[in-house]
Formats: sequence, C-alpha cells, structure tokens
Amino acid sequence: MNSNIKLVILALVLGLVSCSKEEVTILPDYDKNWLIVEEDPNDATTQARFAFFKETGVPIYINDTIGTQERIDVFGKAFTHYEVLSLNYSLSTPAVGASPLVMNVKYLDENNLPAALAFLKSEVIPLVPATVHIPSVLLVESFWSNAFGNYAFKGFNTVLIGEVSKIATMDSATKAKYKGAILRSIFTNAVLAEKYEATLEKFYNVSRRFVPTRDAYNIYIPQLPTFVAGLPAGVTATPQAIGFLGADGRNSYYTPMSTWMDVSLYLDAIFGSTPEQFSAQYGSYEAIMRKHDYIKQILTDLGVNL
Repeated sequence: MNSNIKLVILALVLGLVSCSKEEVTILPDYDKNWLIVEEDPNDATTQARFAFFKETGVPIYINDTIGTQERIDVFGKAFTHYEVLSLNYSLSTPAVGASPLVMNVKYLDENNLPAALAFLKSEVIPLVPATVHIPSVLLVESFWSNAFGNYAFKGFNTVLIGEVSKIATMDSATKAKYKGAILRSIFTNAVLAEKYEATLEKFYNVSRRFVPTRDAYNIYIPQLPTFVAGLPAGVTATPQAIGFLGADGRNSYYTPMSTWMDVSLYLDAIFGSTPEQFSAQYGSYEAIMRKHDYIKQILTDLGVNL
C-alpha cells in the first residue's frame, strides 16, 4: 500500500473518531430514585405527603403512577416514560399454588388522606423498627386480592392499603385486624430473611413432624386424618392441631400451600391481636403456641416490642 493511500485512510479514521467525540448524547437519569416525595407548596395533598416523608422516611402515594420522564428510545425517538408502582407480590421464595395477586383497585379520594396519615403515624410507624424497610405505601379506597383479603397487600416496591375511607369509623376490633394486616405486609420479607432460616425451619417442622409420609403443606384438609400421626389420643386431626392457624388464603380447602403463607398468617394474627387475645383463641393448641414463640423470637430480634 503506497504512502498516499495510508494517509487518506488515517485521515478518515481520525475524522470518524473526532465526529464520534462531538456527538455525545446526554441521557436522562434512568437510575433516578422514584420512591421519594418532593415538596409542592401549591398542592396541599402533596405537601401533606411530603411532610410525612420528611418525618418518617416513608413515601406515601394515592396513585400508582408516581412520576414521568422524557426519554429517547433506541431509534432516537422521544417518548414519555411513566413510572408505576409494582403491585406484583414479591417474596424471597417462589409461589406455590395460584400466585398472590391484587385486582380491582379503586383510587382514594384525597380528602381521606389526612385521616390515613394520622393513623399510620400513630398506630403503625411506631411499631416498625429501623431494621425493617418500607419502600413505599399506596393508599387506595379499595382492592381485592386472592390471598390476603382487602386490607393490605405486599407488592414488589409498595405496601398497598385499602379501605382507607373507613378508618375513622372502624371499631376497635376491626381496626386491630386492619393494623395487623398492614404490619404483616410490612414485615413479611424481614421475617423471611436468610438470617432467620434456622428458626424458621424449627417453625415449619412443628407442623411437618405430624405428617411423616409427605409435606404438611398443601394438603387437602378433608384428607388430613389419612396423613397425620402423633397426635394425643382423642385429638382430631385438624389444621390447628398440627400447628396451622387455618387454611391457605387462596383456597380454604387446603392447609397453607407454602411456608411463607404459614408465616404470613401468623404475622397477621400476632400483629392483629394482643398476646392475651392470641392465647385465649389458640392457647389450647400446643403446636400453635410453639410456632407463635418462634415468630415472636424473630420479631423481638428485629426490634419489635410485643
């Protein structure tokens, strides 16, 4: 190759490099932290949520679309990105049975926000230690779930709380169950953390030891007597007798289909009642009280004062 051709090629290469350096695209902040509430003095609802966020560190929303951002797609075309809270159920273990899901969400009238914020601030937040993270809370008028009723549901990056407009008129018993459901949703992942694996195995094995030929989880309840062994003479083989509080939330004909559902039911009951109330309801079931104590050990380690 002669020297003139080499010089032409070198010039072209340098020109291309120079052009590529000049054509620098400044991309939007795609890694933006959306789970914050920013101040807006012109909007009383936003300001109330902002004040709550400043005091507690918990972002509160009344719509699952929490922000927008102008972006450029791979073809160079501008579009608007809508950041939406994920209501998909998220746990550290895979789902067994029909995956927990939430449907029929009805958004909250913002006039009901002050009462909800006051309730969370006085009844819920004080019970949540710094060791337990609340990514966000979505307050709605109503929703339906196939696993956990219509009070509270744990999504991927939010805790969905329904029936908000009824808080002011709830009686004490209803409000206790409501608070229990909310705290169950907040604490589920923290309790199921790898740190507590040994304690949780003891919790699961309380029920499993009564079913030697198969797993105690996901049994068709009418068939329990076929599989259960080791109960005292005269004791009927029921879910409660082998340590379950009740049936799976997704199918009332089966024992809890998964270990995390079992844990969730205990969290719901423990947070939704006093120790005295729990003992009055379940104290005659030795297996239930043993499992209660294992969950209590974990909650105490997390910093919860029961």
